[in-house]
Amino acid sequence: MFSATCGGMGLTGIVLEAVLRLLPIETSTVLVDTERAGDLDACMTRLSEDEGTHKYSVAWVDGRAGGRHLGRSVLTRANHAVLSDLPANAQHDPLQLNLGRPLRVPVTPPLSLLTSGTVAAFNEMWYRRAPRHRTGELVPLARFFYPLDGIGGWNLLYGPRGFTQYQFVVPLGAEATVRVVLERLSRARAASFLAVLKRFGSEGSGHLSFPTEGWTLALDVPLGSPGLAALLDGLDEVVASAGGRVYLAKDGRVRPEMLASMYPRLANWLEVRESVDPDGVFSSDLARRVGLGRARRPSTPKVRRS
Repeated sequence: MFSATCGGMGLTGIVLEAVLRLLPIETSTVLVDTERAGDLDACMTRLSEDEGTHKYSVAWVDGRAGGRHLGRSVLTRANHAVLSDLPANAQHDPLQLNLGRPLRVPVTPPLSLLTSGTVAAFNEMWYRRAPRHRTGELVPLARFFYPLDGIGGWNLLYGPRGFTQYQFVVPLGAEATVRVVLERLSRARAASFLAVLKRFGSEGSGHLSFPTEGWTLALDVPLGSPGLAALLDGLDEVVASAGGRVYLAKDGRVRPEMLASMYPRLANWLEVRESVDPDGVFSSDLARRVGLGRARRPSTPKVRRS
C-alpha cells in the first residue's frame, strides 16, 4: 500500500500523517559552480564525473542548437554554504530567506511571445552570458532552485494557448535516446527556452515512481505548434523502447497504450488500487484519460416496501 501510494498519483487514498527526515543547513545560501559545455557529450561527461562532488547538479540545455552544437549547455552545481562561507555582515542572520519582489508579466499577450525566433535568440544570449567557468558564487536558495519565480506570471509569455511540459527519464546506457530527442526537437524547431537535464542516482520505490538511475530531460513546448502531437507521440515510443518513461505528474497527453511499457509494475499497482478502492472513489482527469482509474459504481437505489 505504501509503495503504491508513493508516486501513485493520489489514486489510492489520502496520506493523513507522515514523518520526514530533513537536511540540516546553516545558511539560506548555496555555493554555486557554473560552466559551459559545448555539446551534449561534454555535458553528460561532466555531470557523470561530478557524481558525489556536489549535492545538486543541473544543466540548462539549448534545445534549439543543432549540428556540432547539439545539446550545448550551462551547468550549475551547488553545495549548501556554511556560516563561515558568508561575508561578515551576513553572518548575524544566516537563515534569512530574501525572496525579493519579482518582475511581473502584466497581461496575457494575444499570441505567444516565445516563437521559434525569439527562443533561438534567448538561448543564444543565455549561453553566451554564462561564464565559461566560475566557482564558489554565493547564491540565495530561491534563486538557485526556483529561477523562474523571479518573473511573476512567466507562463503568460506562452500566450492564450499555453504550453505543455514534456519530461522523460531513460536508464544509464541509453544516452543516445537523449540525443535523438534533442535532434528531433531541434529539427522541428520546437520552441523551448527552458530545457533541463539531470542525472538521477537511484530508482524510486513506488509502483509508479518516475525516477530511475539514468538521465531525465524536461522541457516546455508551446501548444498549437503544427505537428506537435505527432512529434511527442513519436518521442514517447523512442523513450519507451529505451526502457524509459514520461513523468505522469506533469503529463497531459500520453497515450494509454504506452503506459504498461513505461511502467512495468503497472499491473501490480492496479491490483492494489482495486483492493483499496474498488468503487473508484478516488479519480482524476489523468486517471480517466490513461486508464488508471475506473468509473465509480452507481449506488443501488433503496426500495421502500409497504
